[in-house]
Amino acid sequence: MLVVTGFPYYELTREIASILGGVEVGVAEKVFPDGEFYVRILEPDKIPSNDVVVVSTTYPKQESSLLKTMLLIDAVKQNNPKRIIAVIPYIAYSRQDKVFLPGEPVSACMVLKTLKTIGLDVLVVVDIHSPKTLECFGGPAYNVLVSDLLVKAALKYLENPIVLAPDQGALERASYAARTLGLNYDFLVKSRDRVTGAITYKPKELSVKGRDVVLVDDIISTGGTIAEASRILLQQGARRVVVAATHGLLVGDALKKLKEAGVEKLILANTLLVKHEHELIEYVNITEALKPVLEKITS
Repeated sequence: MLVVTGFPYYELTREIASILGGVEVGVAEKVFPDGEFYVRILEPDKIPSNDVVVVSTTYPKQESSLLKTMLLIDAVKQNNPKRIIAVIPYIAYSRQDKVFLPGEPVSACMVLKTLKTIGLDVLVVVDIHSPKTLECFGGPAYNVLVSDLLVKAALKYLENPIVLAPDQGALERASYAARTLGLNYDFLVKSRDRVTGAITYKPKELSVKGRDVVLVDDIISTGGTIAEASRILLQQGARRVVVAATHGLLVGDALKKLKEAGVEKLILANTLLVKHEHELIEYVNITEALKPVLEKITS
């Protein structure tokens, strides 16, 4: 079993190699003067007839990260491996999972199909935006939920909490965490006042009055939706709001929005090539969740 990465994602790579009893193989990379990327596996003679785990992620610099991941997969493929297994916790372009307006691409499927076409045999992702899109891969693909680990980390800041999804589409990850930890859960229903146009969020069934809340989602980008939901929940009587999100892109002034909205803490997974340093943030290591899936694949 060989484990390779061409990116500064070494912490997770080493942990995956450790749990699988695998050997890390180095990769050299550079950028040519014209801006094109180059990668080379340093010990290609170790690859033939072996399973190779490629560890990567695709944020930030989504385009270059995707391209380098694809180049790395092809470099492995050129050396006749038994199988190529990719662990890509964050898949860029996964939010466009259907045609919303005529003329649009389905970028989530396009990325997955491309990974399969260039030679990837097995794909492992973490909390992809829409798990159904993994059908586009056309091979064994595993979506690892980590919301239970995130909510568990959030509990030390809370008392008598309930777990809420920001909408019905995010209910699966919220309910998974709640069922695992023995908590109540619900999802928020968005409504707009027909006279004033004001938007409000309210749990479908549960009351937040006097309760602590964990808001669970997959991606926080600009933070606007989660900040607004947090503010309204506090106005409705919630004592505290902690946000637990898998992929913390945190674009622009997202952290400022969350802090001003009254969010107590922001729990994130280490799925990206960037970690934000901020008093609001706590990161959770996802290796624990990846371990049983990887052991199953490689056994």
